[in-house]
Amino acid sequence: MFDIYIKNKFLKTPEGNPFEVPTLALARAIEEEWEKDPSPHYGQKPLTSLAATTLDRIAEARESYITYIVQSVPRDVILFWSPEPATLVKLQEKEWQPLIQKINQDLGLKLKSTPLLSLPALNPPEEEKIRTFLYHLTTFQLSGFVHLLTLTSSFAISYLLFKDELKPDAAWDLAHLHEHEQQRVWGKEAEVVAHEKAAKEEFLETLWYLALVRE
Repeated sequence: MFDIYIKNKFLKTPEGNPFEVPTLALARAIEEEWEKDPSPHYGQKPLTSLAATTLDRIAEARESYITYIVQSVPRDVILFWSPEPATLVKLQEKEWQPLIQKINQDLGLKLKSTPLLSLPALNPPEEEKIRTFLYHLTTFQLSGFVHLLTLTSSFAISYLLFKDELKPDAAWDLAHLHEHEQQRVWGKEAEVVAHEKAAKEEFLETLWYLALVRE
């Protein structure tokens, strides 16, 4: 583990824990964040914020976060298909169906699309397969995965990104298929565009964090 040295002292997390990260690449990147912004506001520094969350929250409640991810799988955004208009139905078939097939193949699941607002829970063998994947993640990888899930509302997309089987821009568009199609038909509102831009920046920063964790 690597310590973070800022202003002639070792950095601590907001909860006072030692700020130790698993790779030199991540340590250097966090130090660069503090050089650019020496203010004490952790939330303004993406890598610092993610690492601090890992150390203060996820490290102490790893099993709870794993359960949260498992429970999110039946609520994956790519499973909830709109029955109309026809153009959107075709988009869902073209863009989302291959993702469903891929995640089912990779993890031995039986997920399928639905026009309903709820899906049945996973059966025990399916849960176990997902938990096995998650148990193999380090705590730092798990924190990045949780953040991807929050930003995409999709376990499948987060999983395929983590496995380097999706490109970031394509993944973002897939996670926002309905919104983007609606914007194409009805136009874009400036406030919505600005909100999505900020969210996508956070999404890309999370992918960068995961890449640094793996160095």
